[in-house]
Amino acid sequence: MGQNVPILYLGAECKRCKDNEYSSPQRNECLKKKIDFLGWSDPFIIMLSFLEALGIVLTLVFAALFAIHRGTPIVKAVGGYLCFLELFSLLTCFCLTFSFPGKPTAASCMIGMPLFGIAFSLCISCILANLLQILVGFQFGLKTKSFLNKVNQPVAVVAVVSGIQLALCVPWLCLYPPSAKPKSLTRTILLQCHKGSTEFFVAMLGYNALLALICFLFAFKGKQLPDLYKNASLITVSMLLYLIIWILFIPIYINLFGAYKQAIESAAILISSYSILYCHLAPKCYIMVFKKEINDEKAIVEYIRKHYESKGISVVK
Repeated sequence: MGQNVPILYLGAECKRCKDNEYSSPQRNECLKKKIDFLGWSDPFIIMLSFLEALGIVLTLVFAALFAIHRGTPIVKAVGGYLCFLELFSLLTCFCLTFSFPGKPTAASCMIGMPLFGIAFSLCISCILANLLQILVGFQFGLKTKSFLNKVNQPVAVVAVVSGIQLALCVPWLCLYPPSAKPKSLTRTILLQCHKGSTEFFVAMLGYNALLALICFLFAFKGKQLPDLYKNASLITVSMLLYLIIWILFIPIYINLFGAYKQAIESAAILISSYSILYCHLAPKCYIMVFKKEINDEKAIVEYIRKHYESKGISVVK
């Protein structure tokens, strides 16, 4: 026979067990299959939940610090109002990780990966808009800079870049929505989220990876520019971490089977969010609290002057 069908022997009579049952070792009764899913009591999930809750608290604390110091140079250097949009998207990512544990439902499956794709592309688009502002400010001549300043509108950059991801995820949710699907195994029924469309899932991850790569290249180029707060260097590290995490995630995700598949998704989102929170935003908060003397426009001007003087370029005060 093509399938391993559980069969119950009753004397000379054979009786097939139901789909949600399996035959006992003695083949004299049908036993109910155990329902298996990623439970909240799992030690790995408890650890992830703690880190997720910590991420939410830290994001809110960072948002409060940025709000208090919103008029200072360091907040302007990280994108001004864009940093609040970036923090909001990170907060969304941390909250979404709570949708992976527990018994899968249609709602929890739909808000998992698709909304992460949208939220994280919003986060990266804010960083990209910030990098473009830095590069336009230092890398071009006056005529080119004047033209680029008109074209380079941060709101437009964020809207277009994140809008493309939105255009990918909305059809995914409408046409092939992720859903909770049971998979019958020998003695268990595995409940997990089915992606609905592998193509849309890969396209979402691929687009975010492309954005991260573009940010990495722009930030690497921007490392040569005078930057008191090391913004470009820190973005380079955070984007590199993001790319490494998801490059490692793909083979692990493909080869892993069972309930822990969703735990790996949650962990990848968690590490990605922390990479930006700690590498990009945490150093700015450290300066706001402990290095207030460099959160000053005079300190920035002096740093830029010394940077160009070290290269033999005279700067007019």
